[in-house]
Formats: sequence, C-alpha cells, structure tokens
Amino acid sequence: MTLLLTLAIESLDPLIENGEHGVLDSPEISSNQLGLRGVMVNADHLSGWGPDQYDAFRNAADKAHCPCLLLRGSRQLDLVGEQEAGRERIQRLAVAANRLGCNAVAITPKVTSDEQAVDAIVSELRAAMAVVERLDLNLLLQPCEGLTSDPDELIEVIKRIGGFRIGALPTFSSASLTSDPLETLRKLAPYAGGIVADFPCGKGKKKLDPVEGLVAVREVGYSNSVALRYVGSKNPLKEIEKVAEKMKTTLEELK
Repeated sequence: MTLLLTLAIESLDPLIENGEHGVLDSPEISSNQLGLRGVMVNADHLSGWGPDQYDAFRNAADKAHCPCLLLRGSRQLDLVGEQEAGRERIQRLAVAANRLGCNAVAITPKVTSDEQAVDAIVSELRAAMAVVERLDLNLLLQPCEGLTSDPDELIEVIKRIGGFRIGALPTFSSASLTSDPLETLRKLAPYAGGIVADFPCGKGKKKLDPVEGLVAVREVGYSNSVALRYVGSKNPLKEIEKVAEKMKTTLEELK
C-alpha cells in the first residue's frame, strides 16, 4: 500500500475563523493547493451540521478527488463514570463518519491504571465495536494522559478489545511527551489506522521533526495515512506546503 499524506482540517482553523476559508473548501485546498490526498475532519467542525451539510462536504471531497478518510473526536470520553453519554457520543461520531465516507473514527477514552476501570472500559469499547463494524468503520484510540500515554499500555488495551477493526491513532504531539518519541511511533505504527503529524511539537531533545517521524513509521512498514496538522502561529498553508514537499521527497527516497 502507498502511504497517503493528508490534511488535518484543524490546521486551517485560523483561516476558517476569520472567514478566509470555509470547512467545505478544505478538500479543494488539500488537493489543489497542497497536493495532499485526503482530509481528516475534527468533530468540532461538524457542530450544528445535518444531513445536507454532511452530503455537501462529501460531494466537495468527491469533486476535489480528496476523500475524508478519518473523523477525529474532539473530547476525552469517560466510559466509566458517564457510560451512557460515552456510548451515545461514539454512536453519533460513527454515524457522521459513515455519512462523510470515512473509513475510521477516532476517540480518546480516559483510561486510569485501576484494573477494574480498565476492564470496564475494554467491555464498553467491545460493545461500541458492534456499531462501528456495522457501519463498516474502524475505531481508533488516541493516547492521552493516563494509562494510554504509555504506548505499551495502549497496545495492550487494543489487544484486549480484539478484532480487526480496532487500532490506534498515534500523534506526534503525544509521542513527544514520552521518553523516546521516535520509538513510541515505531511501537504504535503497526497498530495504527492513521497517524497525526502535529508540528511543530516537543521541546529540546524531544522536539520531534515531522520528517523524522515519518521516516520512523516507514521503517516499520507503516503504509496508511499521515495527517499533517500545523499548530504554530504562521500561515498554515505555507507551513504545511513546506513540510508536505519535504515528506514527499523523503518518501521518494525511501522507495
């Protein structure tokens, strides 16, 4: 499989907020301006949307030949203390992802080190998989503070849930918080249904160069999508374009 470089629409938030671009413009920007091959949408972008808006976005993506591959949940889920709300949230995200034509939906479950809590979360996520699989989607778990900040623990949770449609959504920003960011990415890449390349991120020795992160996951055979997410204060289009070109050149060299 060919690794796909895509656009995290969050990168364009400053331009969307000042009215320079709209969310519906993002597939065309991704494809024609940045030369990327898909988009990752954040759940916040869909606030207040109904069927007409979902269909308009999917049509815009089809027209630009730039599919929406992943819907990323924007909040942490407490699947122990707020089970019903968590179940409802996952179901709503899955239905939206299916309507947009995505192949995966990502969530961030809060997981503590308490064994009983872990058991309960694993059970909840197994139940959620029934909805996700029925809609022909993959469910991806994003690391966050707590147990899943450790890549080995996140992998263990994924293994305990089991099945072919459960995986991880590693992010460069979360990897940069670990003792060895590149090794963290190498560990999670075989379980990843997508990767978010946040940049710039990290500080000092843990500052993670986006191209080095890309090389690390390619070294272990990763061949899915990498969503470029610019989090700095400069012009996002210019910064993404520069990194995308470096990544494309690197991928050619690695062939």
